[in-house]
Amino acid sequence: MSTPPTIGKWLRFSVNTKPADGFAAPVGFTDLTPRLRDAVPPQLGDGTLTVYLPHTTCTLILNSGVDGTTLHDIRLFIEGQIPVNRPFVHLHDGPQDAAAHVRCVFGAQSLTLPVVDGELGIGHSQGVYLLEMDGPRDRTIQYAFSRFSQ
Repeated sequence: MSTPPTIGKWLRFSVNTKPADGFAAPVGFTDLTPRLRDAVPPQLGDGTLTVYLPHTTCTLILNSGVDGTTLHDIRLFIEGQIPVNRPFVHLHDGPQDAAAHVRCVFGAQSLTLPVVDGELGIGHSQGVYLLEMDGPRDRTIQYAFSRFSQ
């Protein structure tokens, strides 16, 4: 089996975290799952997908997004734990930016996900979400595939 040109290379796509509908709040979620599913080369077989964010005020989570209420609960929890109006030492870009940096400890800057038989191997209720903490803004998502030995 030949190696697809996307295996072993860092690839990227961009998203804007402004919601399609409603108010553009500084904190929100963007579902990356469809883009990542579509990116998996079917000829990969079994392996992994590594997703990485080169940003410090947004984070990745793997969680349920079936009806949106879980994501809403996560957002409310994080905002309650780290309110913007608390005292911060880091005030370079203001309290929203300072809060965003601290809030990112609730997620990850990278995720490694299974690829099974050329498809993203996450649970049917699971999704990969970018949690924006200081937006809306343009974000870059980097990703790479690794293949297990055949």
